[in-house]
Amino acid sequence: MTDDIDNTEELTLAAEYALGLLTPAETSAFEDVLAIDPNLRDQYAMWAESFVSLTDDVAPVAPPPQLEARIQEALFGKPAKKPSLLARLWPAAAGLAAAVVVLIGLNQTGFLQDEAGPVYVAQIAAEDQSLVVQASFDANANTLELIRTAGGPRAGRALEMWLIAGDNPPVSLGVWPSDDTTATLTVQADIAAGMQGGVLAISDEPLGGSTTGAPTGDVLAVGPVTLSI
Repeated sequence: MTDDIDNTEELTLAAEYALGLLTPAETSAFEDVLAIDPNLRDQYAMWAESFVSLTDDVAPVAPPPQLEARIQEALFGKPAKKPSLLARLWPAAAGLAAAVVVLIGLNQTGFLQDEAGPVYVAQIAAEDQSLVVQASFDANANTLELIRTAGGPRAGRALEMWLIAGDNPPVSLGVWPSDDTTATLTVQADIAAGMQGGVLAISDEPLGGSTTGAPTGDVLAVGPVTLSI
């Protein structure tokens, strides 16, 4: 199987994979080879470490004051009513591709050695830690395992899970059972393709979830999705 990738091509593909430039189909094919080819994992780790070093001298830049309202309108179809968690954290989310590369570099060659397929994780947390959820996504089974370690839904309300992939609008992953601290959600294959490099968010919704197909309540917690070490 590894004969299909020569040395020049594997260098190029490893670099494009580390930067998240491959299509979903190309990513899946590359990961199939990556899982069994230690030489390809070495090439991938080399590129990841090289790209990480590019961010060493990058200074933080404060976002413009009007960015919050633009994000609220673009993502949720309404102007910002008050400073939201997502808007306050957006400078980190806007640089998510670089952050994912950093975390991949730390992961190095331990990734994708499990034949069951890659596992993605996220800590979805409120800024004040009033709501904290640990998430684990099995890309082979397309299941999202959730453990709520702090907080819960407001009285008479529900917590709804969302995936934000790139510039796409939020997509609902399901409503959390109100009394359970754990939950398992099945993710459709076309939605699951956006999990890598995406952001998971939790919004406050009416019982039964949003009726509009988009978040209608406050965004309570967010967290970037990363590859499990």
